[in-house]
Amino acid sequence: MERVPKHGAERTNPLAERLFQDAIATFDLLTVYLGERLGLYRVLAELYWASARELAERTGTFPRYVREWLEQQTVSGILEVEDPDAEPEERRYRLPPDHVEVLVDEGSLNYEAYLSIEMVRGARPLPELVHAFRTGAPLQPLPWEPEGRAEFNRSRFLNLLGKVWLPSIPDLDVRLKADPPARVADLGSGTGWSSIAMAQAYPKIRVDGFDLDRTVVDRATENARSAGVGDRVTFAARDVAELAGVAAYDLVVILEALHDMSKPVEALRVARSLLAGGGTVVIADELVGERFAVSVDDRERYMYGWSVVGCLPESMTEPGSAGTGAVMRPDTVRRYGQEAGFGGFEVLPIETNFWRFYRLAP
Repeated sequence: MERVPKHGAERTNPLAERLFQDAIATFDLLTVYLGERLGLYRVLAELYWASARELAERTGTFPRYVREWLEQQTVSGILEVEDPDAEPEERRYRLPPDHVEVLVDEGSLNYEAYLSIEMVRGARPLPELVHAFRTGAPLQPLPWEPEGRAEFNRSRFLNLLGKVWLPSIPDLDVRLKADPPARVADLGSGTGWSSIAMAQAYPKIRVDGFDLDRTVVDRATENARSAGVGDRVTFAARDVAELAGVAAYDLVVILEALHDMSKPVEALRVARSLLAGGGTVVIADELVGERFAVSVDDRERYMYGWSVVGCLPESMTEPGSAGTGAVMRPDTVRRYGQEAGFGGFEVLPIETNFWRFYRLAP
């Protein structure tokens, strides 16, 4: 028998209402994507108050589209309107000052506009992912264009890595400040901000960053040069497996990259082979629960989402992949370390809202 909603209500199931709210949040991220990609937020931050026509002229965009975007952003609470009763073409909008660091200031720890870019990028391979679910076939690596390489960890590295996190490991901090100058290897260095941050914080060290993506390595090299540390920081497009025994490093870091590696045990075995006497490996990866649970915080829900649509499929492109996924728990890291030959394992007492730090010693 068909159920008739009481009192004319269209949605009576709480999950239906939740999905409707999720759809609103999704549209917010999609429109933030447009604002970031088109430079709308940056110009609004400069103009303070602007009409659709003024904003369109400054950004080289079409006024009617911009007007609709401004109205949507306002009803979503992202922008403010000076006079809501003004004629549509005359209304002036602004980006509230406390929203600038979230949407424009990439150096702020509160910068979150990158989330929109990541979500759009993450959705691109969904049709192929449906096929992968049905067949077990690997998902091909997702190209970074047209969005470009996200630098969502840049502010974390520059503000925290060399200024807070590494100094909180006393013996390592001493070695990085001492002579002879320490050597550091950054595996999965991306666009280079982790390597740059370490070099800025410790003026004596030399850092070698390694990443598979040649385009990313070129960007990292330019970033290091622009940051004034290009003489002590170098980058190379190399597979971790090719690095075994190439040099003796006092510190090897793998920062939010281990769970993405198809063969993490092999990567850790290589990292171990790179260590000089007394050297150590520091890993940072997702801050998730120590075991599976039904009731989890928003951070773990977020990481499970990424694991399903991105991290796990992208890590399974090679035969024999470990299939780790983004929800990599401490016991998994411990097991990988033991299988790689490490005798020491420690969860470091570094508190963050997003990562857990590990230390492995031979």
